[in-house]
Amino acid sequence: MPNVPGLYVLAGLVPDAPAPEAVAVPEPEVAQAQLRALQHRTIDVRVDPTGDLLRALTHDDFMRTAADGRWHDRARFLADAPTQAVPPNTGAEDVRVRLFGTLALVHGLYARARPEAPPARVRYTDVHRWSGGTWQLVSVQETALAADVAAELVRGNAPPHAGWNGRDPAGDDDTVLHALNEAYVAAFRGADVAWYDAHLATDYLVINGDGSLHDKAGALARFARPTFATTMRSFPVERVRVRRFDDLALIHAENAYELKDGRSGVSRYTDIWHRRDGRWLCVAAHITAQRAP
Repeated sequence: MPNVPGLYVLAGLVPDAPAPEAVAVPEPEVAQAQLRALQHRTIDVRVDPTGDLLRALTHDDFMRTAADGRWHDRARFLADAPTQAVPPNTGAEDVRVRLFGTLALVHGLYARARPEAPPARVRYTDVHRWSGGTWQLVSVQETALAADVAAELVRGNAPPHAGWNGRDPAGDDDTVLHALNEAYVAAFRGADVAWYDAHLATDYLVINGDGSLHDKAGALARFARPTFATTMRSFPVERVRVRRFDDLALIHAENAYELKDGRSGVSRYTDIWHRRDGRWLCVAAHITAQRAP
């Protein structure tokens, strides 16, 4: 694990130095190296005892969806950070850095320490924004990897289907993104795989509630199943929050669903949309169960 001075330099945060002038986003190879070094899961209280580094690396509008499904703002996240240290000699695994101009997504796995129990493996999605001369975290979401679920990316086979003949919503970005969120949920209820194929980016990745990681083809295969019609009584979308950072948008929401057998559960998700050529496409989704049925 890099020492604290090294982390500060990679972040553009040299202690006692004047604030850096605004600089362009680093070249992809440099950005990749910076983001891998700045994986905050590896910044534990022993190397950041004051919390100053983590405070500098988090955006004012930071939001975390913890592995138990709770939402935390920046103040709560910073207060809890000393209790979230990973076990010694344990780092992030299967780290995937995806660059979107001034924004970056980082997917990976880490081991969460638990008293008198083996570490639990947690899948995460971090969203970073380049701000002036440093990367700042704007979002973190975590989902525990189920014991019987493989850590490897699951590559699927997209089912055959007709093309989508609908029309995208129009209006300002906030209106469009809210409408796309509603359409995303409606497509799940209707097993409308054609809608998903038209609105999920080629490089789309999804982390499901069991921590499994799937590519677009695998997601399309799952969306083609009539899951709602066969197993669910209701699947509402509530507590929707849209956050925009340049050409990336994060949609956080809650599904308090009911199954046909009377059981109920609550899941919270973050869908991440990227504006490409004037059109919003979903590049990632992350689901965390707050309460299992």
